Amino acid sequence: MRHAQKIAIARLISDLIKSDDIICQEEIALYNQIVSNFEIIDSELYEAQSISLSDAVSTIQHMTSDDKRKIYSILHQAAYSDNSCVAREALLLLTLSLTLDDSLDKYHLFSTATHSWQGAEKYVMYIESDYMPLINEEILDQYDIISNVLHLWKFEFIYIPKLASSFRDMDRQYLHDIIRYMNPRLPDYMLDALYERLTSLTTVTYTREYISHMSGHSQFYDIEPSLLVNVGFSHVPATIATQDSYYANFLTIRLEDEPNAVLNEVRRFLDLYETFISEPEYHRPKRGKNLFHYHGFYKQLFDFFARHYTMNETNGILIDMRTRKIWMRGIEIPLSATQLATYVFILYHTHCTYHQGLIKAGQHHPLSDQQVQRLGHTFHSICNLFRDTPAAEQRSYMDDVPNIRGYIARIRAAIEHYIPSPDSGYYLPKDTADKAHYHVTLNPDAIIIRDARGETPFCEYPFWKQL
Repeated sequence: MRHAQKIAIARLISDLIKSDDIICQEEIALYNQIVSNFEIIDSELYEAQSISLSDAVSTIQHMTSDDKRKIYSILHQAAYSDNSCVAREALLLLTLSLTLDDSLDKYHLFSTATHSWQGAEKYVMYIESDYMPLINEEILDQYDIISNVLHLWKFEFIYIPKLASSFRDMDRQYLHDIIRYMNPRLPDYMLDALYERLTSLTTVTYTREYISHMSGHSQFYDIEPSLLVNVGFSHVPATIATQDSYYANFLTIRLEDEPNAVLNEVRRFLDLYETFISEPEYHRPKRGKNLFHYHGFYKQLFDFFARHYTMNETNGILIDMRTRKIWMRGIEIPLSATQLATYVFILYHTHCTYHQGLIKAGQHHPLSDQQVQRLGHTFHSICNLFRDTPAAEQRSYMDDVPNIRGYIARIRAAIEHYIPSPDSGYYLPKDTADKAHYHVTLNPDAIIIRDARGETPFCEYPFWKQL
């Protein structure tokens, strides 16, 4: 058996044994037997602690069907070695059975690094990268039924529009005070922005921005309507050089194209879950209205937005190439695709060229043929970054100059609307002292570009090398 496969097996067994927070003698005996049978050495056991559960599953998925069935049989034996399979064990074992089955392509597991252990709350969430009217109508019509079915098994059903609605139903000052309590450093205008964000949150926004950012998995920008199930957490022990860390594990279930898609899929999932769990945990929790929950999923959501809006709170800019959006001081500035491209065009010439700004063009600043060609190519290339369909033909840069002036005026108006003076001055495209260039005075180290590969300092963005 290959080195990577032995590491993956060790990771799966370890997570399964730890999932119920109790390690019994029978489990340790079985663990030792598995280590011996697969000839897993100490260094491989050590390496297994540092990989994610999804990486382990991905490795096993590339093995033969017979090998996968053998490994799953071992995992099943480990789960029931103490004659009991409790909630987290059952959920993890069910997830492994679904993701390791060659015939099932609608189930996928992903793991994401997290800062701390987030508790044992179980939830099922509806996610989508594009708004699906029929599915959302079905959820609204059957929300109570779906919630109650899941609650019987101690799963919370999370539907983002309902969550946003619950925030709107709260007393505005009450929610403001909570946000202020959680982050006393938040300025008033950012507090208002965070409030508006929480009360207007949509499933599409949450899926594309939060889940994608949290997981680092770009597929959430183009995911089919699905259910997201939190499977649990994996612990990576501290070493001499590192601190304890954790992975959050999630199962996605693609919804079938059928009436009552969400309710039917929930029932199928729970029927399977019931076959694994040996100790039923029927439950109907108390749910209060107009109460701010700060635990489990709700804590993760709030902490994310609080960090998101206070990130580089003095002067930071985040440009997301996937959503074609820009945030300044954690506040989203609504710019059209062409306006955003123009702003990036100016940033590029300010921080990535020797000009230290975008040279103006006109009667007082004539351009050479070479400058016209070079600027036209750069502007065309940057605009294509933000277009649904890149344009093949490039028009004359001089034809774009009047439009660019208009875009700059609208960019300034948008920034000044959302960021009060004098702070807005850091972000505004302004004239240089000699009036020959447009530039942005913000330190380039505070400008980040996010794409499918992660986050990159502005000046280090690989695309600039093509210009």
